[in-house]
This record gives sequence, C-alpha cells and structure tokens, in this order.
Amino acid sequence: MSNRVYEILFIADPNLGEEAVDTLTEQVQGFVEKDGGKVERVEKWGKKRLAYEVHGHREGYYVLLVVESTGPLVKEVERKMKVTDGVIRYLTVRVDEELRKAERRKARRALADEKRKSRPGGAVPARSEEVRS
Repeated sequence: MSNRVYEILFIADPNLGEEAVDTLTEQVQGFVEKDGGKVERVEKWGKKRLAYEVHGHREGYYVLLVVESTGPLVKEVERKMKVTDGVIRYLTVRVDEELRKAERRKARRALADEKRKSRPGGAVPARSEEVRS
C-alpha cells in the first residue's frame, strides 16, 4: 500500500497542563512512528474554546499532526487515541489529493503568468477597456 498524507487533529483535556499535553503529543507521535509512519509536522495551537461542550469541557488544547502513512496505520492510531486518557476528541483527514490539486493549480497559474509576461509589451491587463470616441 502506498503512503498518503493525513492531518490528525486532536483536542486534549484542558486540565492537563502544557507539559502533559507535550507528553501526550509525543505519545501520539509514537503511535504513528512505531508502526512505520512518518510525522512531517507538529503544530500546537494552544488552548481554545470549543464550539460546544465535549465530555463536560468547554475548552481544550488543540494539536495538529501532519502524517505520512498508510490507511490501516491511521485506523490503528485512531483506535489507540480513542482509549488514550487526555484525548477528548480527534479528527483525521486525508489531504494528499487536495495537495496534488493545489500543486497543479499553482503550476497552471505559473505557466499562465510566464506566457503573459513573455508577450510583446509586457503584462496584458486582465480585461480590456473599450475606447470611447
């Protein structure tokens, strides 16, 4: 199976404290790396107010992991997070298709810009104005 890129966002219990959230983040990273996945990026968003109450909490520590792994590995990481104390909610999204689409759009835009710049007279305005007599 080929590796895909996933974003794993989890919300930690706000009563844990900063050091415990760091430990929890390392634990989730360990879940990914133990089974052969690769953590590309970790973003700690800090304590934020939740949109609605979750397990009696109105706030939580948000942590985002960008992971390269296989589908079964992500399913196993989700299973482990479900039983891990301190994780009150999690969400996993596959983003590799969106990244490829964004790269293709970016390449098309760059090509169009190069074509526009290479025309005689420099850049052409996006829309032509009518000449009044």
